[in-house]
Amino acid sequence: MRGEISFDGVFVPTLLVLAVIASIITLMLMRIANLVGFYRLFAYRAAVDLCLYILVLGLLVWAAPLIGFRQ
Repeated sequence: MRGEISFDGVFVPTLLVLAVIASIITLMLMRIANLVGFYRLFAYRAAVDLCLYILVLGLLVWAAPLIGFRQ
């Protein structure tokens, strides 16, 4: 994975871009989980949200070469 991505000459770290994408995906998954009633199974919703974000970010970092972020 490259260290940075260029947006009109401004270099942004790749991990920052992936973190923003993971935040958006996590927000969508949180809304779906809330509608389905997934949070009723757990005592601490914030811990579930944090774990969900870490899993999504890890999956994006792992899949980064497959979605176009190359060295």
